[in-house]
Amino acid sequence: MAHSRFAAAKGGLSYWEAVRRSKDPPTFLVLFEDSAALFGLAIALLGTFAAQYLGDPLYDGLASIAIGLLLAGVGAVIARETKDLLIGERASGTLERSIMQLAGSEAGVERANGMLSFQLGPDHVVVTLSLEFADHLTTPEIETIIAQLEQHIRAAHPEVIAIFVKPQTASTYGRIAQERYGTGG
Repeated sequence: MAHSRFAAAKGGLSYWEAVRRSKDPPTFLVLFEDSAALFGLAIALLGTFAAQYLGDPLYDGLASIAIGLLLAGVGAVIARETKDLLIGERASGTLERSIMQLAGSEAGVERANGMLSFQLGPDHVVVTLSLEFADHLTTPEIETIIAQLEQHIRAAHPEVIAIFVKPQTASTYGRIAQERYGTGG
């Protein structure tokens, strides 16, 4: 069952590429755990058979070590592939470009300076935006624009669960980006 579920999720990608790109660890965790269990049983069977057939318990011990190494390897792969989601992996470039386009086209927004995104799960993205608003706008007007922008972003991308907006001019954003990251945005 885990294999068929993962095969459906991976589409035309190779197994390894599907694991690397997946934002939904449970789809491949079950497959890895089940596969490790089956290989572990096969190793145990071979080790026990060899120990009995050859009369040497060394093979049973070697099989136990091999099972331990198999489990450690699977654990390392799982940890490597899920750590980015645990600490907040960047959302896809397509999603980021779409959000920047939505923000830049919102009435009252002079310029969408830049953004940071954090993919916390398959349907959990947090977005921070740096936006330059028209100078004549009052604080309540800016709040209304931000509320409308949030609605537009969530309508287009329901996976975005939180949006934070930092109003700042393009020059301030560029200066800060240069100081912190060595880039202009």
